[in-house]
Amino acid sequence: MSLDELNQDEINQNTKNKEMLLEIFFNTKGSIDDINAAIDKKLFGKKIRSITLFEKYIRARLTFNFKVLNLSGQEITPVEAAYLSQYPGLENVEKLDLRKNRLADEGLEVLINSEKIRNIKDLDLRNNQITRQGMILLSKTKNLLNLERLDLRVNKLGKKWEEKLKEKGQFPKLYHLRIA
Repeated sequence: MSLDELNQDEINQNTKNKEMLLEIFFNTKGSIDDINAAIDKKLFGKKIRSITLFEKYIRARLTFNFKVLNLSGQEITPVEAAYLSQYPGLENVEKLDLRKNRLADEGLEVLINSEKIRNIKDLDLRNNQITRQGMILLSKTKNLLNLERLDLRVNKLGKKWEEKLKEKGQFPKLYHLRIA
């Protein structure tokens, strides 16, 4: 199988995932319990951790400290990132630690398009398989105006992105940026 065929397969799978999520959100009319149940039902056959369990984990973390959400090393996928991006209480989080997960560009995209992340000051995205495509999206977001610290080390990026983000990004308060 050629690289182009592999890339096309990945694009097709990403499209299917997005369509599945949109269908679930529309069919459940925004009820968080119905959304959890529908996502669990779709993913159960693939033996992926249930969204209900993921939701309980997030709730427990935010109960401990509602300004800090540490989800490092939890193997969070783009589907779970989509769920997280709409989670009630995320709007209070100032420090979000997502290092060592599997967000990739798709997971990053849903997170940075969420208005619930506007209070985040410290964002750790180390080791998340983020590429140039994700950086382009990140540089265009207007939801991280309060961001002061950003760590993107151990991703599929070059050192040049540090300068590009500083000059093109929407981060007026950013003083600490680590990429390479």
